[in-house]
Amino acid sequence: MRTIISPAIIANTQEELSGMLSSVKGYASRIMLDIMDGVFVPSKSLDFPFLLPTGFEYEAHLMVDDPTKYLRRLNSKIEVVSIHYESKGNIISSIQQFKEAGFRVLIALNPSTSFETIKQFLDSVEGILVMTVNPGFYGAPFLPECLDKIREIKQLKPSLEVEVDGGMNPINARAAKDAGATIIASGSYIMKSADKKAAIEELMKAVS
Repeated sequence: MRTIISPAIIANTQEELSGMLSSVKGYASRIMLDIMDGVFVPSKSLDFPFLLPTGFEYEAHLMVDDPTKYLRRLNSKIEVVSIHYESKGNIISSIQQFKEAGFRVLIALNPSTSFETIKQFLDSVEGILVMTVNPGFYGAPFLPECLDKIREIKQLKPSLEVEVDGGMNPINARAAKDAGATIIASGSYIMKSADKKAAIEELMKAVS
């Protein structure tokens, strides 16, 4: 299975968002939109009614205290949502509400959350997002021990989509791919690069 490279975007204005999307157009097929409320994590991002161009598959990574509050706010072009297990509320209820609204749903796990915690939910979702950094900022330190969760997931359910997010440079992306990740979300390595095309190509080369 071909591994997908997904630029992860943090933006505070429509102008920032549009510029970032334009900078990776033609080089990436999938985009992770990091939506942060300043409560679940200290930072805020995409906390405004944003517009999205066509041409990408979009995933909303909801680093928010109450994911269901965002259900009606999400742009119609978004196809995938990642809901943190650590968010407040009933995880099964949140999953059901998003699926009934037509989204594909992933459960996101912070580094401190064990795989055992969410094993019972694997049949309810399309995939798992494994965080390999503590969420909320570009450039947080990579936590390699989190890759063990990917191995556990793939051993129990090989067909499940597993995405990894955090510290994804070429070396870490290769390690994540070898552990079983099928989608590599990369924020600072791509979006802070002066040559985003080259950065994406380096990541693709590392996981091919």
